[in-house]
Amino acid sequence: MKKSISVIAIGVTASVGMIYWTWRKSQQMIAVSPNISTEQSQRILERAAPLLRLPTSPEQPPEVLADNAGLRCPVTGRVYPYHDGVLHLLDEVQPKTVTQRTLDTPFTAWVYDRFRETLTRALNSPDFAVEVAEAQRKLQVQSGDVLLDLACGQGNFTVEWAKCAGAEGLVIGLDYSLAMLARATHHINRWGLENVLLIHGDANALPFSDAALHKVNCSGGFHQFPDLPRALSEIARVSAPGAAFATSTFAEGADDPRTDLKHWFKRAFALHFVPLVELGEQLTALGYVDYTWSLPGGGWFGYASACKK
Repeated sequence: MKKSISVIAIGVTASVGMIYWTWRKSQQMIAVSPNISTEQSQRILERAAPLLRLPTSPEQPPEVLADNAGLRCPVTGRVYPYHDGVLHLLDEVQPKTVTQRTLDTPFTAWVYDRFRETLTRALNSPDFAVEVAEAQRKLQVQSGDVLLDLACGQGNFTVEWAKCAGAEGLVIGLDYSLAMLARATHHINRWGLENVLLIHGDANALPFSDAALHKVNCSGGFHQFPDLPRALSEIARVSAPGAAFATSTFAEGADDPRTDLKHWFKRAFALHFVPLVELGEQLTALGYVDYTWSLPGGGWFGYASACKK
């Protein structure tokens, strides 16, 4: 018996050690500053600036600094820095939910990045390629398009949209977690993409002018938003007439047999299972049409899309 316990202990220790070693190696990889040229930084910032609005000047587009180190507020002169591949636009970070705090560390962001596919399979959710195809069916991202990838996380969808948008397009990935944005920067740099701007920002106060965007994607984010109605209102504000919107999220369907369990998750971890019928009603009230939703197999993860009138 003691021998068996010792063997198990050695196995667990070795597994933990291997995971830690792998994580350390991954951190060494992303610790290297992204290989972003001055010309690339200038091109990205100048392309995005007309669409952006800073917290200190919501009515005027920002100025791009001559050294491409960020944006300047035309009203106050305040500089919002752009470094390590991320534009920092948060004035102050609001209190985070349990789930947000859990994912906002280098280790947990790496674990999520590395094992996301394993988790989705365990929950009987579609593979990543299926998720991308489902969103693309509504968004129809093409060469030259501009798209907001809201709650972009580790950048897996951001990379796919950037490939579709091509060199003439622009994909803006926005997230609340710096640890996740570091992962996204790593992947974008690894793919050599030069049409992506990552923003440290807040879904409740999107840094864009009214009706600036024609395509908005939010994959795997809604269930973490503490104030989803406010975020939806912001998405509607920055979306132009005819704009396409797609989302995938932990969700709750009509007559969902797992309703009680999903509500427990919300109470315990502030992890929302978004009621897809109610989501449609909220979007309709915000001026969206052609709302569709699905919850494959009556499971945990759902899809929804709509078009702004």
